[in-house]
This record gives sequence, structure tokens and C-alpha cells, in this order.
Amino acid sequence: MKLIMRADDYGYTVAHNLGTIEAIDSGVITSVDLMLDTPGTEDGIERIKQFPWISVGWHAHFWGSPVTDQKLVPSMIDETGRFKFRNNPDLKHTVAFEEALIECRAQVEKCIRLLGKSPDTTWIQDDSPVERARRQVCDEYGIVYGFAKKVDRKTRQEMQPSEKYKHLNIYMPTQHDSVYKILYSDFAEARAAYDPVKYFVEDPDHLLEKEICITAWHPGYLDSFVYKDSSKHFNLARPMDIAALCSEELKQWIKDNKVQLVNHRDALFGTREYQNHLKAVNSDLAV
Repeated sequence: MKLIMRADDYGYTVAHNLGTIEAIDSGVITSVDLMLDTPGTEDGIERIKQFPWISVGWHAHFWGSPVTDQKLVPSMIDETGRFKFRNNPDLKHTVAFEEALIECRAQVEKCIRLLGKSPDTTWIQDDSPVERARRQVCDEYGIVYGFAKKVDRKTRQEMQPSEKYKHLNIYMPTQHDSVYKILYSDFAEARAAYDPVKYFVEDPDHLLEKEICITAWHPGYLDSFVYKDSSKHFNLARPMDIAALCSEELKQWIKDNKVQLVNHRDALFGTREYQNHLKAVNSDLAV
């Protein structure tokens, strides 16, 4: 089985980035999804340049503030100047398509300016004006989307890959129904039982039966901004994800099951960037 270990929310803040980098440098993260509109974006891009074997996706949750001039995107923002739909995805349907197009292009061009290239991949969530604008911008800049089978955790609709990528058999489990579920408990004692390593060892989503899998995590350190800005549930997960992704127990599971760690480019285009890195550093995780 080939496994993409993705770190979401990269670029949130500088402190959060440090945790992601630890999970890359000492752990098994193979890909990051980069937020291009948050306080740590520039820092995150500068740091990830040191890890060319890590693929970079566009984590377009629109969690921060517009990259473009706010006067150009009034339908996208609230009274604080942040994206109005970040906590309510239904509001994406009230956004003007042309404004979303301006902002999406600005985000990708920011990535190109600072990283030297556009993101490798992204996820298109729905058919709102925001997501239609993202789809158009992805087509313009060659950003890959629609490449994996998954179930939308909110609508429960099964999302199939496009014909172009269907033969790759890439699967992304609905981790909110398995490992993440415990984080939504109202009881701190229950949330403390969250355990990503146990998720792999017990394999409730039958990852080992698949050809290529993507699992998504949130490794990052907390600062006051993240602590106040993010869900209390995921705030607990962030430092725990760092520890799990760097743990010897997880690395042993990878070796015991002959799991081949890959990045998104490897999975999509048949390259061996991540495995070549492992071999170059004499890692016993190399397959």
C-alpha cells in the first residue's frame, strides 16, 4: 500500500509551522496543505523550500483574510475583514463569482511568487461560486483536483475521482467518522483518548487493503492566535499529532506492513521523490 501522510493547516502561524516541520523532519509527513491567507503563510513557504521531497497542496478553507485588496472582494468578507464563510460554508453561495476569481488568482500567484511554483493539488468541495472560481483557477495554473475517492463528511455523498485519475485508485477515508470522532466529545477525558497511532494499528478504515491512501493530520504547535482562533477539539489534536507522527511505534507499523510512503506527486505521476529522499538519508523506512 502507498500512503500519503498529509499535514493540513500549514501556514496557520509561525508556531504552528514549527510543529509541522518537526513532523516532516523527524516524522513521516510526506505532503503539506498550505493556507495562503493566514499569518504564517510566508514563514511556511520559506521553511518548506528546504524539503523539496514534500508536495504542497492548496488548503483553501479561506480561514484568514483576503490576499487581494479587500475593496475588490466585499461579498467575501465580514465586518472584521476576514472571510465570512470560514465557519459557515453555506455562505460561499452568497459570494460573487468574479470576486472569488480575483481572490483565488491572487492566492495562487502569491504561492508562485514566494515558492516559485503553484500548489500541486487541492480539493474542490462543492459547486458554490467560490469553488467554481477555484476550479477555473486550478485549470489555469495546472493544479490537480478530483483525484481521490472519498465521502463528504457533511453531505455524506460519495465523491468519485475524475476519469483522468480513476485508474490510480486513490482513496481518502472519512477520518471524522473514525479517528477524529472522539475529538468532538464534550468531555475532556474522552478527547484525551485521541490516538493517531492506534488508528493505524487497528486500521478501522482498512487502509492496508487499498492501493493508495491519503490520511490528513494537523501537526502544529499552539500559540495564542491558534488557541483562540481554532476549534478546541483540533487544538488538542495538533500537538498530539506531532508526537504520533514522529513516534517509533508508527514507524514500526509502516515497516511491518511494508507501507510505501509517497507524496501527492508520486501518487499522481509515478515519481519516487519521497522514497528517493528516504534512501538518500539511509532511512529504514525506504521500500
